[in-house]
Amino acid sequence: MMDTVTLTSFPTEFGVLVLIWLAGWGVSFGLIRKGITYLTHPLLMSFSFLSFSVLVMILFQPRLEPLLSSVTVPSVVVLLGVVVATIAVYGVAPRWLARPEELIARHPMEFYLPMRYRYLVPKSFEILFQQLTIVVLSLGLAATGLPLTGVVLAFLGCFAVLHLPMLLLVGTRVGMSYNLASATLAAIFPVLILRVPSGVVYSYAAHWFFYTLAALGAWMYAGGSRAHFLPK
Repeated sequence: MMDTVTLTSFPTEFGVLVLIWLAGWGVSFGLIRKGITYLTHPLLMSFSFLSFSVLVMILFQPRLEPLLSSVTVPSVVVLLGVVVATIAVYGVAPRWLARPEELIARHPMEFYLPMRYRYLVPKSFEILFQQLTIVVLSLGLAATGLPLTGVVLAFLGCFAVLHLPMLLLVGTRVGMSYNLASATLAAIFPVLILRVPSGVVYSYAAHWFFYTLAALGAWMYAGGSRAHFLPK
């Protein structure tokens, strides 16, 4: 029977983490192919990501517990501020910006583009799953004696490989935007997690707010001001 993470070596930990990652996203994409998406069935998608997050927390609890037990009040305030800012953006943007219907129709799998509140629920659990994986991987790499620069470079490589398929799924322009953003976040996440007190919370907040900024940027770029569409 597999112990928590007395999985004894980084290669073993990494292998287990990869299997959980593939299983989590495999289930997610399987549900989406059946029409069960972030927008049509937000609670079911949330439960799927939460289940795999719990599995990561159980298996890697010895690695995660010291970080999670040292969460500070300022980091929680920042996270709450990000949540409030996102809710405000979702409420205000449709009043001032034209809905980018053509962009939404062209990229139906980009569920953040319509800016619907129900999307935020499953997305929160998806990012929890991603962040737990990122935290475990950061701590595992650091435990091998790799310096912070090496951890960041390893993440840049991993994120590049993981996000390259986006070029095929969403097209070159959107795919390149994803890859640029992922490269930036790949450099930031390990630094926050390994060097900043309560950095796991700041990392989660930054990851979550990225999708808010992406949606807002898309509406501003493709939709434009509603003033252009109002009758004169």
